[in-house]
Amino acid sequence: MEDNAEDHRLPERLFATDRFPGHRLNIYSRPNILAFVHHVLRDTEFGKLRESPFGKLFDLPTRQCPVSYKLIHGLMCRQLLCKIDYTFWSVFGNDPLRFGLEEFGTITGLNCRAFPEGYQSPDLNHKCANKQKDAHKDPLWQKLIGKSSNITIADLADQLDNDPDMSGWRRFRLALIIIIDGVLIASQQVHCPTPRYVKMLEDVDAFLEFPWGRESFLHTVRCMKPPRFEKGKPVDNPVGMRLQKLKQETFRLTGFPLTLQLLAFRAIPMLQSKIPDLSHEQTLMDLTKPNLANHPSIDLNEVLLLLVTPIIPVVRGPQLRWGLWSDESSDDKVTHMQQLIKNNHRFSKAMWLGGDCSKRLYIVKQPPQQTVHKKHTVPKKKKEESLKPRKVSQKKKSTTQRRRIAHLFAASTSNPPPDTLCLEAKVTALEARVAALKRLLSAYKKN
Repeated sequence: MEDNAEDHRLPERLFATDRFPGHRLNIYSRPNILAFVHHVLRDTEFGKLRESPFGKLFDLPTRQCPVSYKLIHGLMCRQLLCKIDYTFWSVFGNDPLRFGLEEFGTITGLNCRAFPEGYQSPDLNHKCANKQKDAHKDPLWQKLIGKSSNITIADLADQLDNDPDMSGWRRFRLALIIIIDGVLIASQQVHCPTPRYVKMLEDVDAFLEFPWGRESFLHTVRCMKPPRFEKGKPVDNPVGMRLQKLKQETFRLTGFPLTLQLLAFRAIPMLQSKIPDLSHEQTLMDLTKPNLANHPSIDLNEVLLLLVTPIIPVVRGPQLRWGLWSDESSDDKVTHMQQLIKNNHRFSKAMWLGGDCSKRLYIVKQPPQQTVHKKHTVPKKKKEESLKPRKVSQKKKSTTQRRRIAHLFAASTSNPPPDTLCLEAKVTALEARVAALKRLLSAYKKN
């Protein structure tokens, strides 16, 4: 049963309900780099990369990978204020949505086990967290990167693409650094190799087994939640700082924020019907070009009316303490919210309290119903004619034409239309509702 009353036991909003800024993000991570690495290593070291813990990244669906800055910004502005350090909660439409290390690992397939003993993940809000000065003095840096400290990831990618005589030893390690600093832990607008990560390549096997999923998630979630530090100094008012940043025309995001968008596609099944159905089943492994295709931006006004699954099914990795935190804090309001989710509670906007009210009210518009008008046609009399066989051209189709036709037939048979996706999402939602009602009925009979 839907409860429209305010619930003070739930976490408060960052921005008040329907009063959100509509600006853009500056996201440093470049998912296109994955397409580039797949293309440039396809005939050499890609097989080794595919079998490594990074291999699951290339199973990401291509149609979901072009970044929707408005969607990610909308999710961030709708976040809930929680005392839990390592979990990001947002309210999309009426429903809460959880983004934690378990969801991150499920989506990316990366290793999310505990850090090695004594390892401290650098906080990019601290001053000089990625200091490169004197990096060129390190012997491994000189052998792998070069004699300069000012080299960029773009420079390394250019070498990887245009140096046919590069050894396999160097090609594989450069590809790893390009993925780490260009996609997973992108900390600067101009990507540069991180000295501490380059140093870790002294033992490439240990490098591959390192929990890069946990490292990437920390860099991602820290820039989404209210910050504790800013430019190396403690922040007195973290919530006020986050409000200020999100009200700016642009706001930078480090780490791998695409995973929040990919989470939205899993938690909101009908969201896929809002993007072009170029190739529904295609993954990065299927690409033949070194880049992703672009598609129009997702309309938030339509998305906010869709059904949400608050917590997606988690696929746990085999590693020890995968997805768990030894120092995670607790929050009674989050515990209460999770219990409501477990009970299949039907959330409403009125339940969510608090938040900044300085922005004007945003009204979610219902999409207009399209009326189909039938045409009244009167058949015209035609003169009787003797049927003649149509002349068929004997000209053979070119190879290009045959490929195009084959592609059209393949696309039409393998890609379900948007209407089918909508229907599947509705059926899934109804099944969940029926299951919840059956549980309530069973509990009622017992009482």
